[in-house]
Amino acid sequence: MGNFIIDKDDLHDDLLDDEHYLQSLLHVLYTKELLSMKEIENIQSQLFSILTETLGYYTRNESYSVRVEVADKIMLSIYYTIGLFIKNNSSIKGSKTLINEKGMKNLFTEGEKLIRLKYEECKCLLKHIQETKLNTNNYAYNDTIDYGLPLFFDEYDIRFASHEAAGSIDYPLANDEMKLVGIEYMEDYLNKINMENEFCSNFDIIEIEALLKGFHKNSYHMLINIFQIVLVNYLGVILIGKKEKSLDITRNDREYIKESVLNLSRNDFIELVMEANDKIIKELSIVNKSLIDYITESILKVIPEIENGIKTDTLENIFITPDKSQDDVIRYEDGESVENDIFKSITEEIRDCNNVEDKIKIIREEFHSLKDLVDVLGADCIFGDEFTHVFKALDDFEIALLLKHTPQGEFMDSDYGTESEREWHEKLKVYLDSFDEDRKMEIIRISQGVEA
Repeated sequence: MGNFIIDKDDLHDDLLDDEHYLQSLLHVLYTKELLSMKEIENIQSQLFSILTETLGYYTRNESYSVRVEVADKIMLSIYYTIGLFIKNNSSIKGSKTLINEKGMKNLFTEGEKLIRLKYEECKCLLKHIQETKLNTNNYAYNDTIDYGLPLFFDEYDIRFASHEAAGSIDYPLANDEMKLVGIEYMEDYLNKINMENEFCSNFDIIEIEALLKGFHKNSYHMLINIFQIVLVNYLGVILIGKKEKSLDITRNDREYIKESVLNLSRNDFIELVMEANDKIIKELSIVNKSLIDYITESILKVIPEIENGIKTDTLENIFITPDKSQDDVIRYEDGESVENDIFKSITEEIRDCNNVEDKIKIIREEFHSLKDLVDVLGADCIFGDEFTHVFKALDDFEIALLLKHTPQGEFMDSDYGTESEREWHEKLKVYLDSFDEDRKMEIIRISQGVEA
């Protein structure tokens, strides 16, 4: 565990190990002579009683004999559960009182309650993240949010392995707290990816995708942090002095940044970057204190990279020029369609709904293919202004896919299709015309570039 050389009156959290909080806490309290050896032995006896009881649950009271590694894992889980409660409810100095007054058994019970509460809160947060995630093609990002994180909630063992972090997380955060474990790590990860998404939502996803493509043509398959790339480019935009909410940086812009900071002292350079940090927060009207701190922490981390980029004349690796080339072909593979009888049943359910939000919910939950979406739009179960609400629930790429299923060119104003089909075609055209010209043309470009 290591030796602690500390003043008795100087108790700080940095003396403790987040992964092994209770063990390090007891060590510090004993080292500081706040707990006697007799008290430590009493605590150990209480912990052993909890272990014995928990082993009974583990073996269903058939035996208290298990492999040493299993007993060790369960003991670590007990330590973690108790430590989590103490960490969340007491200072280091106050922890002795908490331990003496409540006892290990009560602390363990309260710790399990806290873990279950955090577990449910994290499930709700994950649902929000899935509903508001970026419409990016980055595989690690999508796979982690859609499959890896939900796996945690299927596999996490609160009673016997609360210190372990289940699931499969590939997508890297800008600032990952690797020293945390168990539900604490999941809570930290979800809060941070939610903040990253909140920040990135200030920018058009088409512009973000162009930026990622400018970073690397195969960025979709890379383990990159989207927030970090977006943040740094917007930092560059602010340093240039642009007022618009853009991510666009040119070669000339990089030269301007280099010339502007080349002769500054390091302190003046850092001050300039931190002033830009404050402008980012102001320009985007960010009031979330945690997000403000996260942005600042991320920008502080990138300062040495910017300095090195200036020295080595490699700023193009830091402030990226978005790739807006239009010669890419997007190959789209549709999802699996539902059977005809199931489709009929679902559309009847949609038709009976009086609330458009309920209709959208059914469509989102029951249909997972473009073919089904196109069919349901023409199935006489969505009417009038409801089409606009349905379209608003789709992202730009999905709108671009729908556009491929509408008559184009000389057939645009013809009697192509059934009356229901013509209705949603016309409603989609009106909806598309409500966009600003740049967004509209980008969606049309994407639609033309999709190979389905």
